[in-house]
Amino acid sequence: MPKNKIQKVRFHKGDQRPGPVTGNLTYRKRMIKSGSDIKWQVVEYPRKVVVSTFFFEEDATELVKFQNKHKVWKENGGIPMFLCSNNYK
Repeated sequence: MPKNKIQKVRFHKGDQRPGPVTGNLTYRKRMIKSGSDIKWQVVEYPRKVVVSTFFFEEDATELVKFQNKHKVWKENGGIPMFLCSNNYK
């Protein structure tokens, strides 16, 4: 293939560019009680997906503060489902 040939992208009628990332991701912790155990869940809003579950409140608080500050998964629309906890709401 010649090196001077430039690959061109063909657009079709009705094609649109992807828009900017919209929406606001926030993370909150909530306490749940299962049997006699108290656990802390980190929940991603607005999707209401349980990201992870912790035994200690400090661990959940640390994750919530980090995710709310850096917004690591904002470009992807949130944390992928395969990285989240299986018991999501």
